[in-house]
Amino acid sequence: MTAKELMKQCEAEEKELKFREFSSETALAIGMALIEEAKKRDNKICIDIAIAGRRLFHYSSDGNAVSNDIMIERKKKTAMHTGHSSLWAHYMLEDCGMNIKEKWALEPSEYAQVGGAFPIRLENCQTVIGTITCSGFNHEQDHSIIIDVCRKLKRENLSLIHISEPTRHAQ
Repeated sequence: MTAKELMKQCEAEEKELKFREFSSETALAIGMALIEEAKKRDNKICIDIAIAGRRLFHYSSDGNAVSNDIMIERKKKTAMHTGHSSLWAHYMLEDCGMNIKEKWALEPSEYAQVGGAFPIRLENCQTVIGTITCSGFNHEQDHSIIIDVCRKLKRENLSLIHISEPTRHAQ
């Protein structure tokens, strides 16, 4: 797939995984599910879930380096700046042949050009209100574990995490 096609895929995931509401209980359910999924994949993980600058959930597996926590902060800042997943930003920059400093005048030491931060949106609000962020796998897997877990929780217990059904428009 091209970078542009991968951007569209990220946009579709963002549209699919909007929340009706998001509470500390939602963050806890997602965070615990991410920990369990990382264990199943036999990998260490660092997780951060935040809304409006307020950290609702944070976890770092035993043996993780502090660099995972630093990367979490950089990924979150990228997602909040762009209003899209940090993986979307990665593909956007790849597509236009620029780096994060050239495109958005952002310092690479403070903003990440890799996947792993997913924007939290409410279904009736276009603004990103927070992020679900992972570090510990390669950057595409950091992104995909978030998507996989949110989709799994949606299938298993929609009432718990309140993920919206995608809107279908008549042709």
